[in-house]
Amino acid sequence: MELSEILLTTILLYSTLDIIKVVIGVIVLLILYAFREQIIQALFFIGIYMGLGALIGWWLFDNASAGAVVGFCLAIFFGLRIVLSSFGAEYATTLEYAYYLFSIPFWFLNRLQHVLTEPWRYIFKTSWPSDGIKKVLRPLFYFIQILLYIAITPLRLLNAIIYNVLIYGITELYDLISEVIQPSQWAEGYADWWKWTYMFPWRVMKYPIFDGCLVLIEGAVWTIIDTIIPAITMYHGTDLLAGQCITGKKGSQWTDGTFTASHSSWGGIGVYFASRRSVARRYAEDPYRLNDHNPVMIVCRVSLGKIINYSLAPDYVYYHAGPNGNPAVLNRYAENNGYTTGEWWNERGGYWEYCMFDWKNRYNHPWRIRPIYVFNFRTGRAQHIETGLRHWLFSKIVIDDILESVWFTCIVILSFLVVIWLAIYGYKYFYNEFLWYYI
Repeated sequence: MELSEILLTTILLYSTLDIIKVVIGVIVLLILYAFREQIIQALFFIGIYMGLGALIGWWLFDNASAGAVVGFCLAIFFGLRIVLSSFGAEYATTLEYAYYLFSIPFWFLNRLQHVLTEPWRYIFKTSWPSDGIKKVLRPLFYFIQILLYIAITPLRLLNAIIYNVLIYGITELYDLISEVIQPSQWAEGYADWWKWTYMFPWRVMKYPIFDGCLVLIEGAVWTIIDTIIPAITMYHGTDLLAGQCITGKKGSQWTDGTFTASHSSWGGIGVYFASRRSVARRYAEDPYRLNDHNPVMIVCRVSLGKIINYSLAPDYVYYHAGPNGNPAVLNRYAENNGYTTGEWWNERGGYWEYCMFDWKNRYNHPWRIRPIYVFNFRTGRAQHIETGLRHWLFSKIVIDDILESVWFTCIVILSFLVVIWLAIYGYKYFYNEFLWYYI
């Protein structure tokens, strides 16, 4: 290779690295901008405790550093409620507070993925660009999203494992073991100690063993699918009756176990989700929506698909979002342009809303919404679902929907093959190539 070629290659390499650094720097700034209020509140709160600790440590023990460390620890210990509240957490019981504490790292990773998927959303809360500028920005941002999709693949995989395997597995195991110990069905021993005794082996075979195997398979398959097709953990507020019918194996009003599309005029006709738990709680506790006195939150993995931020849509579309809009216009624009989800900044409430559009008297694809557990705000803990959650992957309506799409059928088959390979050979590879090397 000639010297000129070496120099040209070096220049291109450094230019590429500089571009990557600039892109990373811009993303970091956007993240800081998105969390600016929470960061300022948390730093201010911690700073007061550290300052007081340093002053007391210097005055009493002539050691300001140790006092600052003690002040920091006290700020974390006593101030987590304030910090959690600044991130939108709301709780009424000790169990609910413990739930928020336990879920902080998982919540953060999920929120980070949500921000990195579309880091410019916080700049476009209102429709300030002209239609001409929006026409240029939409394809530009779509191209950038492809690059971000590649960059955050490890984060998507990590979140998929956490929610599809760890959290879904633990909460569903709780439901299945509860059915063994305290059955909810008359035929399996409910309120009858003699039937409880002789049906005990059947319940063990049916719930922890059979359903447990389906949970493991389902979690592993959806983990691979979520890594390929981006999914985010989102929240849907409702009441306990609706929550049990939507997520349980046996439906009454919602016999197919799926969500019912809302005809609200705010963001379109479809199923609504929030990226913050406090927003789901606000909807769940709305007296006009409650059928009982048990507001609940359905925590779901949602494959949002192609998203349209209404602030980047043409003005005639943007002005039909809100209380005085026409939802049919939003749905028609989405269907004509291949969008599956609408994203809208509710300025009055101060939060983002997401509407998965209804195209065929239901939301567009049932496989895109998968409940992983139900949280009861009245009791402050996960809600037990009788006989366990519906196995979404093995639901007829989802299977029919999958078979309608050749490319998605191929992804599901590939996911099953990867799971089978991991079950047969994966543990050997993990032991020989990883554990043996490090241990």
